[in-house]
Amino acid sequence: MGVGLALGPAAADTSATTAAGSNAGAITRSELGEAQPINAPGQSLYLQRVTIPPGEKLVEHFHQGTQVARVIEGVLTYDVISGTARVTRRDGSTESVTGPRTIRLKPGESLVEVQSLAHAGSNAGKRPVVIELAALLATGAPLATPVGTNATGTALKLTGDLVSQETRLTTVGPDSTSTYGWNRLTGTATDTSGPVAIEMLGNVAYTNGSGPFSGTITFTFSDGSMLGVQMQGAATKAPDTGATTFAATLGVLNGTGKYLNATGTGTFTGSRSAALGQAVDAAFDFTVQPAK
Repeated sequence: MGVGLALGPAAADTSATTAAGSNAGAITRSELGEAQPINAPGQSLYLQRVTIPPGEKLVEHFHQGTQVARVIEGVLTYDVISGTARVTRRDGSTESVTGPRTIRLKPGESLVEVQSLAHAGSNAGKRPVVIELAALLATGAPLATPVGTNATGTALKLTGDLVSQETRLTTVGPDSTSTYGWNRLTGTATDTSGPVAIEMLGNVAYTNGSGPFSGTITFTFSDGSMLGVQMQGAATKAPDTGATTFAATLGVLNGTGKYLNATGTGTFTGSRSAALGQAVDAAFDFTVQPAK
């Protein structure tokens, strides 16, 4: 949001210089907490308090992830440049604010910002604006990325059919409604360099065909480079057709060759029209940062 935090994520209780004006150095943020949630592989969670002095305007920016912010003191002038922000007012009502548009956020009001949202903010009042926020961002990404700057890393998009090679599944519960165990799937995708071999090792815990899954994926590229990825997601089985859809977040673990010491995040989506253990139509879309 309009907190202009283009600073590295590890700093604490520091001054920012991301806004024009003589008081830019007075913009401060306090690091309240940081974590790497296991259910959000490749992403880091930050909890912060930001103070914006009167008269300061912050740069137009976006976040490489999702941020939730709440105004504690003062009145924030919030500019939606493009995209949509989800705002919750003090009376509990919500609204979607699509740019270009400018709104004001008072104490007790909050908003949700996603990566597609370009925005800025300023303090036109006489009192400091204090904001508390939680941000789930790609590990290593800046807390705010100025508009006009590309997201960190290189996009990697792969699609292919994954075929089950081996399973170890156990069915329990009344009417055999619960299934848990693991599944090994393999397949081949293609990128600009040639074919990419995919091996997915998935652990599942389903009730009536739906539920959480997790595991790892290994991508082996035509030049011999490998990329190891962790996944965490959920499967949803349609009761009418029996088809199952999958959605998961991805976090890069490491790699070899051109992906040695790489990091990154992304998503896996897929579908399966047959029973558990059958072929999955899979798509992988993530951003990889090379080693620094």
